Amino acid sequence: MARYQNLEEHLTYLNIDEEENEDFTFDDGVEEQMNQYDLCLVGRFLTEKNINTRAMKTKLADVWKPTMGINIKEIDPVIFLFQFYRREDLLWVYNGGPWSFDNAMLVISKIPTVDEPLNVPLWFMEMWIQVHDLPKGFMSEAVGKQLGDFFGEFVAYDVKNNSSILVEYMRIKIKIDVRRPLKRKKRIIRKNGTEFTIDCKYERLGDFCFACGLMSHTERFCRRNIDNRGENVQKEWGGWLRAPPRRVASQNRSKWMRNENDADWEAKMGETVTNQYSREEISETRVKLKL
Repeated sequence: MARYQNLEEHLTYLNIDEEENEDFTFDDGVEEQMNQYDLCLVGRFLTEKNINTRAMKTKLADVWKPTMGINIKEIDPVIFLFQFYRREDLLWVYNGGPWSFDNAMLVISKIPTVDEPLNVPLWFMEMWIQVHDLPKGFMSEAVGKQLGDFFGEFVAYDVKNNSSILVEYMRIKIKIDVRRPLKRKKRIIRKNGTEFTIDCKYERLGDFCFACGLMSHTERFCRRNIDNRGENVQKEWGGWLRAPPRRVASQNRSKWMRNENDADWEAKMGETVTNQYSREEISETRVKLKL
């Protein structure tokens, strides 16, 4: 026992500073690994409810249809790692949002090279919004950028939608901070002193709280609602913030119907007409031969 005590006393005065400060290099052949999350996205569902993981995986895989498949792994409650096997699949999902499952919005992000998935802040989401009741003279991209920065942070301007003759609203893409309430409207004053109010509608918007405007919960879990026991809580947000689906399945659409910005319509119809004339000529020739 005394021998071990003497050894411990000796080690107490051992100085390893020189060893720690010596230069150290790895042997040849040892290289720093590239980002192992290069083909991954990390995402968090904005909900107080439990996520049915199995159903979510199946649903998103069916919606996204990644050509090389996808692996989805839960790394923390409501936080998931989405591993792709083809960069085009990853980019399509990353740029095609917002996504949701069971009406719970999904905040997704790429993973920086030096970071771990759980360290990535998941607070920002890109969404398309519709700005209604905007006078025709204010449909420019310059106006869109200013409005985008008011409702969130401007990302993109939908030229195809906003240049239509019968345009009903301006469509812009913004980045929003999910820690802040959804903005609903804005009063605009013209240079001549007259004013008008524009309304904002969010495309593909899932659950959110009608009492405080946050997407992280519904009224049932809202602290404002709980503190007031649901009494006298004015709901200043509502389902009217959701934009209706833009694409409605049409039946028996005529081939002669043309979209305003369909530049390929004439070429496509030219082929159709040419083929039609060819069939008529063949039919006419057959009739003549019979005669």
